[in-house]
This record gives sequence, C-alpha cells and structure tokens, in this order.
Amino acid sequence: MSILNHFATSAARQTLNRSYLEPYGTLTELVVDSKNQTLFLKLELKGETQPLEIRVQRYQLIPRGDETFIELGEIVTSREWLNTLLRDHLNEKVIKPRLAQTPLPALVRLLL
Repeated sequence: MSILNHFATSAARQTLNRSYLEPYGTLTELVVDSKNQTLFLKLELKGETQPLEIRVQRYQLIPRGDETFIELGEIVTSREWLNTLLRDHLNEKVIKPRLAQTPLPALVRLLL
C-alpha cells in the first residue's frame, strides 16, 4: 500500500467513525482494493466481545448528478446470523439497487 493510500484510508476510517459509526462502535480497520473492487472492514461494536469483520465483493460506484453512491455486491461477515439475514432479506432487495441513500464523503470516493 502506498503511503498516500495509507493516509487516505486512515482519514476515511476517521471520517466514517465520526460521521456514521460513533453511536455503534469504531471502525478499526479498512482495506480498499479498488483494482478488484473489494472492501474489508473490522469493527469493534459496543456490547460485543469480538470484532465484526465484513468483506464486500464487487462494489461499484454509482454517480448520480454531483453525488456518488456505492452499490455493494456479495457481503460476508464473521457472524453466521448476519450472513443469513443479508442473504435472506437484503442482498436482492436493498443492497443491489440502492444501498446508499446518502452520498459518499469525498474522501471515501477517492479511495474507491
């Protein structure tokens, strides 16, 4: 990972923590592989004893006017119950057509 990518990833992690995740816990690791369109996230969630790991395959950035949204492909987590929930209720209904209802922060778009 280049030094620029390292700093951008660190800044994006801090932005996501402040803007979205603070009530739930902390994003401790973020790995973006834009070439293979994959994401890896590790979260320390309030009330949980073990971190939650999330792997996303085949994400796409979707421009809509001046905003950019993200469409996520397959999501696999370190929680069996969450994988079942995603597979049964979200993969086709929410994640593919419109996961993001708010635009991505500019810093995150640079990484992806």
